[in-house]
Amino acid sequence: MSSKHALVIGGTGMLADVSLWLVETGYQVSIIGRTMEKHRKLVDKASKPEFITSLAVDYSNYLLLEEQVRKTVEENGPISLVVSWSPIRTLEIINQVLSEQKDSWELYQIKGSRRFFDNEPPLSDSSCQQRSIYLGFTMEGNQSRWLTHNEISQGVITNIKEGNTESIIGILHPYDQRPS
Repeated sequence: MSSKHALVIGGTGMLADVSLWLVETGYQVSIIGRTMEKHRKLVDKASKPEFITSLAVDYSNYLLLEEQVRKTVEENGPISLVVSWSPIRTLEIINQVLSEQKDSWELYQIKGSRRFFDNEPPLSDSSCQQRSIYLGFTMEGNQSRWLTHNEISQGVITNIKEGNTESIIGILHPYDQRPS
């Protein structure tokens, strides 16, 4: 078992490369994703599959989510890093569990472009260092497109390395040029 433990919500899909990178950097990575098939595919890609804990749960099933997070903390130790592409209610459940730890933790919350303009209150847990990563879009000539999973993952990895408090992957302006 690694001494560092990360939780990635959405870690078998859009954030799969983030999950694999965390394993490469020495984290025990607990990954929340809905289907075991995606978990198996990710584990097959990992250079150190023993460093992945698959949590096959729909994060909107709050009771099972809480149970699974508690179990992975018990089995793999305190979580020091959370990377999340999930609604705020899911993070409230995670926060509730992790606030019981004695150690502080970092949250990299991935948010859609519309949320950049919202004034969201922070989680109430003072042991959580919150960081926001907003997903924009990219322009190619006079056409716009959404970011690819690879572009998103590389942007998230860069932000984790740099410890940015707030950042944007891609662009948000001109906002009316967003892809439909």
